[in-house]
Amino acid sequence: MPTVRLFDVNKADFGRKPLVASHNLHELDLFTDAALIDLLDHFPRKNLHALTMGADPSRIENRLALHDGVSGAELLQAVRNGRLWLNITRVDRADRRYRALIDQLYVQLAQQVPGFLPDFSQGTLLISSPHALVYYHADGPASVLWHIRGRKRVWVYPALDERYVRREHLEDIFAGVRHEYLPYEHVFDRAAVVYDLEPGQWVAWPQNAPHRVTNLDSVNVSLSTEHFTRQSRQRARIYVANRFFRTRLGLRGLSTREEGPAALMKTVAQRLARRAGLDRLPAKQHTASMRVDPDAPGGVVALEE
Repeated sequence: MPTVRLFDVNKADFGRKPLVASHNLHELDLFTDAALIDLLDHFPRKNLHALTMGADPSRIENRLALHDGVSGAELLQAVRNGRLWLNITRVDRADRRYRALIDQLYVQLAQQVPGFLPDFSQGTLLISSPHALVYYHADGPASVLWHIRGRKRVWVYPALDERYVRREHLEDIFAGVRHEYLPYEHVFDRAAVVYDLEPGQWVAWPQNAPHRVTNLDSVNVSLSTEHFTRQSRQRARIYVANRFFRTRLGLRGLSTREEGPAALMKTVAQRLARRAGLDRLPAKQHTASMRVDPDAPGGVVALEE
């Protein structure tokens, strides 16, 4: 694995404000068409998700597409000619080169950002069509988007601001019972920071900041990584605990303070309740309605009833 390098990191802003800096991932052979096709041909398909979408960012129309029996070259052709987003999840578990790459990225970040001490990281490789989009959403874990090929526009909105994400929605996201997508209004864009990413740039934002993405005029390849720290894990525990007290006892507006005796008591109570079977969390459901077809308009066809 060649040496990975990060440049122009704003140490004061990382994790606190949106920022853009530079990297050299786009120079690696790991992201050529040939390398991507080989990865797709050998990747566990249960961890690869193909999505098609509409064109209106305020109307969520994601549709999951099956891809069994579709070769890596055909998947890449469908992306190139269609309107698809391939989420190659857990890529670092399936290919040790990606694990080594992500390790290098986070070693450098920890060296350059004082006090940044991640204890775990993981990655998803994203391959997407020209003009494809990701709807307005907020992730539970802290994340970084490392852009490698193509051009994309990213909007980042204020974090932990109930004008842009309801507290209850964030509680459900942390608990894993809700998809990350959120209600969006065009007026939100007045508060957004907007970046046009080129190959060799990466963007980060505060944990839980809502964001959305639109590809510009070319196939895009990016690596999305999530990282976990003591602080980020504690935030997750607080929001999951608040959801338990809201859904089981009707208590709303509980403090989101992450430290102190009250925070500790809430998280301990929720863990004990879960062990006792009193906080069962329904899993999110994904149902395919399309199938990838590299020769079809949009790269997909509807499943037969």
